[in-house]
Amino acid sequence: MNAKDIRIYLTLIGKELEDMGLQEPIKLLMIGGGYMLTQVKNRAVTGDIDAVWVYPAFRADSDVYWLFEEAVQAIANREILGPDWLNVTGSGFVREAGPLPRMKLWKKFGPVHVYFPPKDFILAHKLAAGRGKDMADIEALCTQLRVNTREKAQKIVDKYISREVQRLGRIAEKLDKYFK
Repeated sequence: MNAKDIRIYLTLIGKELEDMGLQEPIKLLMIGGGYMLTQVKNRAVTGDIDAVWVYPAFRADSDVYWLFEEAVQAIANREILGPDWLNVTGSGFVREAGPLPRMKLWKKFGPVHVYFPPKDFILAHKLAAGRGKDMADIEALCTQLRVNTREKAQKIVDKYISREVQRLGRIAEKLDKYFK
C-alpha cells in the first residue's frame, strides 16, 4: 500500500468503528513501514501498517479491542487485504523495551487517532531489531538524523531501549556490525 492507501484504509477503519457505535478514542502510534513511508519518505510502498496500541489500556479481553479487531478484519475482507494489514501485535514488545516517546498527533480517523513518534525512536527500534529488511530504513534514518557513529547510535538506543532488553537482544553486537 502507498501513502494514499494508508489514509484511505484508516478512514475506512474509523468509519467502520463509528458504525459499530464506538465513540471512545483509540490512540495508535504508527511505526514500521507506514511511518517510513509517510514521514521519512524513503520508500513508495509498505506491506502493512504497524502500530503500537497506546489507549485505552491494551487488553485482549476488552470490548474496545475486539471491536477494533472486528473492524480491521471487515476492512481486510472488503478491500482484499492481508489479515495483518493493520498490525498491533508488536505493541507489547515496544512498550516493554523502554519508555514510549512524546507523540505527535498525525490525523484522526473517526475514533482512531494516529500519532507519530520522533524519528530517533524509530531508529532505536530498527537498530534493536537489526533485521536485514530494516537496513535501508536504518540508513535513511541515520542520514536524516546525522547519526554517523556507533556512539551516536548507542545514545539513541539508550534513550528508548532498556539495558536489559539491549543485553537480551544483543544490540551491542548489532551496532558493532552496522557501524564497522
